[in-house]
Amino acid sequence: MVARLTLLFLLGLSLVGCQTTGDSSAEEISERMRFFDGVAGHESSFDAIVDDFAEKDVVFLGETHLDHQTHRLELNLIQKLHEKNLDSNRSTIVSLEMFSRDVQDVVDRYLAGDISESQFLKESNPWGNYDTGYRAIVEWAKEAGVSVIAANVPSAVWRKAAFGGGLESLSEEERATIAKDLMPGTERYWQRYDRTVRGHGHAPAAGSPEDRVEKVQSLWDNTMAESIDLAVRANPRAQVIHVNGGFHSLEKDGTVHQLMLRNPKLSVGTVNIVPSYDLAAVTVNTDRFLADWIVRTEAQARGRHSGTQAILSPRPLRYRIEPAARDSGESASLVWLADSDKDPAKEFDRLKDLYGSEVTVVVVEPIYSSGSGGAWLAKDHRIEDLSTIDFALDRLQEQLFLHYDLDPARCVLAGTGAASEVILTCVAGDKDWPRAMVATKSGPGWFGMEGLSDPPREAHPGPGIHVIGMGDHQDAWQREISARSAVGEPMQWTLCPEDQDQEALLHQMIQALIQ
Repeated sequence: MVARLTLLFLLGLSLVGCQTTGDSSAEEISERMRFFDGVAGHESSFDAIVDDFAEKDVVFLGETHLDHQTHRLELNLIQKLHEKNLDSNRSTIVSLEMFSRDVQDVVDRYLAGDISESQFLKESNPWGNYDTGYRAIVEWAKEAGVSVIAANVPSAVWRKAAFGGGLESLSEEERATIAKDLMPGTERYWQRYDRTVRGHGHAPAAGSPEDRVEKVQSLWDNTMAESIDLAVRANPRAQVIHVNGGFHSLEKDGTVHQLMLRNPKLSVGTVNIVPSYDLAAVTVNTDRFLADWIVRTEAQARGRHSGTQAILSPRPLRYRIEPAARDSGESASLVWLADSDKDPAKEFDRLKDLYGSEVTVVVVEPIYSSGSGGAWLAKDHRIEDLSTIDFALDRLQEQLFLHYDLDPARCVLAGTGAASEVILTCVAGDKDWPRAMVATKSGPGWFGMEGLSDPPREAHPGPGIHVIGMGDHQDAWQREISARSAVGEPMQWTLCPEDQDQEALLHQMIQALIQ
């Protein structure tokens, strides 16, 4: 593995963040976060937030949508609050910005076990980052018997209302998916909004809060607030925990403000959660109130955005994924490192067609990505790049097994060309990647010049890395494979016939392995 090349560099990388696991205990999560009192500014704890929120009627979890650790914190907060609610003879209701009112029946039927997850996903129009962001919450709610509110306006409806003629253009059915009464936001809220959209390249709209009551942001805030209020009034012994983008609850404005206009006697708690690349250096400025509690998380991975997800390391490792059908149990998976001269998006489509819907396909982009290709390694810092990739591949594997139903015995890491060198160096002898395959037209190269480690105390489960190569390099590869196998790094060799396409043979062998 890369550790043989430079232990010092890996020690430096360890400061970026240790690997995550599927364990979402409060203790483990707290190691990846810092908690602050949003009023006093002093550092606090996860337990202090839970104790405070346990006394509230409604809790707002304000997020940035794509951060992995944020979603783990949200699930843990919801679970702990539910435990306290049970002790107090209260029920828990989860409310989500990410689902719209028109699919409430679909959500209810799924939670009741009346429809499959595949049907639920087909009919509920989930966000693109549902798997990594909100699936864990919904699945927990299903198991715990907790209701989930689809709180927002359907996208087709708000687009029609905001950009196609106002509320008058809506049918009676469409209008019913928006709050009955639309109340204006605060002047401060719209000032912050205008500054924010300006930063995204949009010209801020003019007008008073009253003039902007039918704008998209107002429709969202009013409708989510009404959804929460209706749930509270229908379930007076329940606590509602609402998950939304941080802007909707920052400064207890937006959706919080709209809720308090409707039900001013409610006690409300808020938390603002934002990822940080330098958690140790985080400080909190309380000159202006943001939320009751402020949490900063260690940036490790992000959910789907513009078609890709990413592992956050010194250079982001972006990847595309198409999960196999949920209802078929644990699936086989191919983690494919795209060659440097191939368009990752086209490779993704090609491999999905080749392997079909029963295999989860993951295509990883080169770390120096140009959109339609890129490079895995830079000539002037090859060792550092390999260390970064090694670190990111381990974290990628953890993310895949955390969020998707994959069979560990049928997971294969593979690639060709420049990706072969990356796989060979990063995965040789690595028990976490017991099945890897590469097709290469070259000899062992740099890989063959690495030092060899002592045999591990615990044997590698095998089969290790399978190299498909050409006759010109057969002797060199067989010597390398013998040397590696002697120190507990199992490898295999297959000679590609001259009249056969090397990559085609690779895929035939992968398909045979994952059957």
